[in-house]
Amino acid sequence: MRRPAVVAALAVAGACVLVVLVAWAALVGPQDVFTGDGPQISQETTTTATEDAPIDTAGTTRDDVEQADPPTWVRVLLNVVGGAVQLAALAGMVLVAVLVVRRLHTAFARRGTREEAATGEFEALDDRQRIAAAMALDADEQARVLEGGEPRNAIVECWHRFELQAARAGMARREWETSSELALRMLDAADVDREAVTRLLELYREARFSGHEVGEVERRAAVDALARIRASVGAVR
Repeated sequence: MRRPAVVAALAVAGACVLVVLVAWAALVGPQDVFTGDGPQISQETTTTATEDAPIDTAGTTRDDVEQADPPTWVRVLLNVVGGAVQLAALAGMVLVAVLVVRRLHTAFARRGTREEAATGEFEALDDRQRIAAAMALDADEQARVLEGGEPRNAIVECWHRFELQAARAGMARREWETSSELALRMLDAADVDREAVTRLLELYREARFSGHEVGEVERRAAVDALARIRASVGAVR
């Protein structure tokens, strides 16, 4: 990426030099090339030549030829050509400058995208590590709650432990979120076994909102789902 940028910068510098030279030539003007004094002839030679040389048939001496101006159309043509060259050089410089700016903009944009992607990956990894650490710290207490007491309350309390783990991992509950939504957001960020999460969530809703009996069968299912969730967290770490 550096080599094309250097080449483009050199091209811009060359175009600038060309524009300066063309502008200088345009300011000098072509007429000075044809109407200058030219080489000087010694007075002695001129006097001798003038005295000895007769006037030609056209009535024009050598001095008259040397001092004659070029035709008007020649001067106009040279001015037009010089102006066209100057405009072409200026247009080329502008074009090269635009290409350089676009190349640099693309390079910086790609670099920013790569940096953002890398930052996002590191942040995601940090989130998973924090969540895994918070879940590991609460693993014994969550298992104790699920194994003890009445099955309905145990399952409900087990699910609520996820909300406490999310807080320990630095995930604040949003205003519009329920406790279950916060737990799901944490578990989704940890990239755990989603089938096990779905099963444990179903058991939690059944234990909390249903009117029928919730017994040891549901507790055993919850213990199995929690074990699968922990295993998937360990695989992430």
